[in-house]
Amino acid sequence: MQTINYRIAGFKCFEDKYFELKDITVLTGSNGTGKSSFIQALLLLRSAIEKNCNDSKSTDYTSSNWKNATVPLNGPYLLSLGTINDIFNENTKLINHIRIELGQDIFNIDLPREEEHNERVVVNLESAEEREEIPFWRKQKFYYLHTERLGPRLGIDSLYTDFPHCHYRGENTAEVISKHGLSFKITDERENKSTKSSYLQQQVDSWLAFICPGTAGVTSIEQDFNRYQIKMRSSAAKSSILAPNIGFGISYALPIIVNGLIAEKDSIFIIENPEAHLHPKGQSNMGFFLGLVASSGVRIIVETHSEHIVNGIRKASLNENPLLPENVGIYFFEELSKNENLAREIKISKVGDLESFPRDFFDQVGQDMAELFKLKREGRNGG
Repeated sequence: MQTINYRIAGFKCFEDKYFELKDITVLTGSNGTGKSSFIQALLLLRSAIEKNCNDSKSTDYTSSNWKNATVPLNGPYLLSLGTINDIFNENTKLINHIRIELGQDIFNIDLPREEEHNERVVVNLESAEEREEIPFWRKQKFYYLHTERLGPRLGIDSLYTDFPHCHYRGENTAEVISKHGLSFKITDERENKSTKSSYLQQQVDSWLAFICPGTAGVTSIEQDFNRYQIKMRSSAAKSSILAPNIGFGISYALPIIVNGLIAEKDSIFIIENPEAHLHPKGQSNMGFFLGLVASSGVRIIVETHSEHIVNGIRKASLNENPLLPENVGIYFFEELSKNENLAREIKISKVGDLESFPRDFFDQVGQDMAELFKLKREGRNGG
C-alpha cells in the first residue's frame, strides 16, 4: 500500500507534527503523550465526512465539494473531547483553526466565536486530492475499536450499521458471526491454514484458538430480534460455556479477530489496546494476526503499551507475505517538557531488528533487573 502523509497542526498536544501512515502504524509510549490524540484527530475528520453525507442525504463519502460540516466534539466514535478549549493548541502558529492533512486532502477545523456553542466545531475541506483510488478516510467501510470494549455479557443488543462490522465497543460481534459466519469466505493472507474451511465461522474459531489457547470455538445465538448471545467451547469442557463464565480476554479479543477478518481491502482498521486482558503469548499472537491483516491490504493503526504486540508484528513482517519490515511504522511518544511532546519514529531493519531503543521504549525489564541487581548487591539493610 502507498504510504500516506498525515499532518496534525493545532490539535491538542500537536503544534505541528508530520507522520507517515504505512501498511501498519504502531503508536506506543508513555501515558498522556499524544497516542490517543493521533487517533482522535482521524476520528473527528471521519465524523465530519459522515456528517456531510447525512446533511446532503447522500451515500457518497468520496465527495470533495463540501464545507461547513458542524461536528460535535462528544459523541461520534465515542469521542469525549470536551470543549474547543480542550482541543486547541494555543502554541501553534495557526490562528483560530486546526489544520489536518491526509495525503493531499486538507481539512481546516474552524474555532467557533465565543458566543457560539463551544462543544461543536466546523470542518471544511479546503482542497482534495484528485485520484482514481478512494482513500481510506473517504471509503464507506471504516473499522474502529475503542479501548473500552464490552466485557462478557449474557446477551447483547446489536446496533444498526451501514455495513457489517463489530461497532466501536464490539457490540455487533455476535451478530456478525451469526449472520455471516457461514457465508463470508477468507481467501487472502488472513486465512488460517490450520483449518480446512475458509468460512468466517471456522476462521474465527481457528484464530481465537491461536490467540487464546484452549478455546475450541465460538457460537452466536439469536435470542430475540437483534439480540444475540455468545457461547464458547473449550478443549477441556464437553458443553458450551456462557461468555460471562469465560473472562474478559476472549471477549476483548473476539471483535478484533472478527473485524480483522471481514475488513475490506484498502479500508482502515484502528484498534486501541489490542493486548487488553491477554496473556503475553496471546498478545504476541495477536500482533502476528494484525500483521497478516495488514499484509492483506487493510491499513492498520494500533495503539499499544505491549512489547509483545510489537514483536508479533515484527514476526509477521518476516513471514512469507506482502508485509515487509519497511511497511511497518512505529512511533514512540514521549514527553520532553510540559509544553512539548516528541513522536519518534523507530524503524525496523530488513531482518526485523529495531534501529534504536530510546529509554522507556519497552526496556522496563532491563531497568528493573538493573535495579534488582543493585538492591541485592547493597543488601536489604545496606549491609
